[in-house]
Amino acid sequence: MLHIHRAERADRLVEALGDLLAAPLADPLEAEVVAVPTRGVERWLTQRLSCGLGASPGRSDGVCAHVDFPFPGRLVGGAVAAAAGIDRESDPWLPERLVWPLLEVVDRCLDEPWLAMLARHLGAGDGEGDGDGGGSRRGRRFASIRRVADLYDRYGVHRPEMSISGRCTP
Repeated sequence: MLHIHRAERADRLVEALGDLLAAPLADPLEAEVVAVPTRGVERWLTQRLSCGLGASPGRSDGVCAHVDFPFPGRLVGGAVAAAAGIDRESDPWLPERLVWPLLEVVDRCLDEPWLAMLARHLGAGDGEGDGDGGGSRRGRRFASIRRVADLYDRYGVHRPEMSISGRCTP
């Protein structure tokens, strides 16, 4: 079940979360899931929750365990993948996997007119650097293509009607 809580102060949210997590799940092997924006928030929540969860009465000697703290994007992506019947772990459209085929396409087609702007950005053929024709900006290659992979991922999320099975085709 999805619970959404809002408050002006984080300490009030952590109290409500502690109350919610105090009741164990029906399946003891199932982890609680709490979306967090940063790893720092995860650490803070874990420390605050351990003061109340599993603690002896009147003491703050508890432990916060078996709680999964995904980032919101991972949580939503997993829910969308489950609803669409896609195995999120083997999804070739994940940006971290998509970057490699895109790099192959860019390397093969960098001289094509439709990639002229990217070629300029990457410094292709500018004669600078180590003599490979890539110039000193060649180091931008992975970061730039990773950005393109992220854009494909967002496009699939925001324009599902233009994609196959909810994912865009390059």
